[in-house]
Amino acid sequence: MIPLLLISIPLLSGLAVLLLKDSPASKALALVSSIATLALALVAVFSKGALHYDAAWLPALGSRFSLMQDGMAKMLCLLTAISFPVVFAATYNNSYQKSGAFYGLMLLTQAGLMGVFLASDALLFYFFWELALIPVYFLCSIWGGERRIAVTFKFFIYTFIGSLLMLIGILFVYSKTADHSFALESFYHVKLMAKEQAYVFALFFIAFAIKMPIFPLHTWQPDAYEQSPTATTMILSGVMVKMGIYLSLIHI
Repeated sequence: MIPLLLISIPLLSGLAVLLLKDSPASKALALVSSIATLALALVAVFSKGALHYDAAWLPALGSRFSLMQDGMAKMLCLLTAISFPVVFAATYNNSYQKSGAFYGLMLLTQAGLMGVFLASDALLFYFFWELALIPVYFLCSIWGGERRIAVTFKFFIYTFIGSLLMLIGILFVYSKTADHSFALESFYHVKLMAKEQAYVFALFFIAFAIKMPIFPLHTWQPDAYEQSPTATTMILSGVMVKMGIYLSLIHI
């Protein structure tokens, strides 16, 4: 249950905080939620072996709500869990218009990041990938600097193209699975021709390279870091850039 709770606590707290609008309680609830998530992440780190959670999700598509927290996932979930209370505490004296929306979106970003590091189903992973990115668009475009609209648009274009290419790659590999399943275990056993492997590699590499980011797909990063709110920049630089590296090495 720990992998599910690592996603559920920030997700449900984020939705609750969104309803608080400008209430001063929003930042306090966000901080408490992030501390609770950190406590669970510490429990997971000291648990023996990998932690699993599996439930029905989209059976008609061969996709399950399948989570696995192995050694690498435990470390990155712990990094994510540490980062958010540190960010909330460091910026606690900052005031934001529509503070409930701001902290709610931050918590939804945390839920998405946890899901990315925990998902062992490719379609579920893609869902959490988008859940981690979409709140950042709003955080940057609403609470960012003077050039926030142009910078957010550039960030959107880069990440949209990366996400689209990755989805194409996921669907292609899915079409080649013997059991028509999105389970990563099924993806590992897919047999592809050399040309197909090259195409799939290119699709995933571009998607992950944008998120890392690496040259020449990095030009969204400096402006996004400059124009984003301080709290968002800390998460972008401290956690989100790890998504592409982790997934290129571990998952697909």
